[in-house]
Amino acid sequence: MSAPTSTMTPTLLNIDAAACSHHDGDTEQACRRTVAALTALPSDYRTGLVRRRALDLFEAIPAQHHHEGAMRELRDGLAA
Repeated sequence: MSAPTSTMTPTLLNIDAAACSHHDGDTEQACRRTVAALTALPSDYRTGLVRRRALDLFEAIPAQHHHEGAMRELRDGLAA
């Protein structure tokens, strides 16, 4: 099942903006924004490109941040 464009596009834009936050040094905000974008979607739509973009952000975050609460929330959101 693919998400309607009207749902998918804003979600992808939010995840891209989160990646920019991470790039600008605000990793916590990036994680929180991505989690919010993912949880705003029905679980059936957290696949494909949406999941890939969120996973790309997760993988770009250095291991030193993996113990932080926001990072754990992102990891859990990707696992759901």
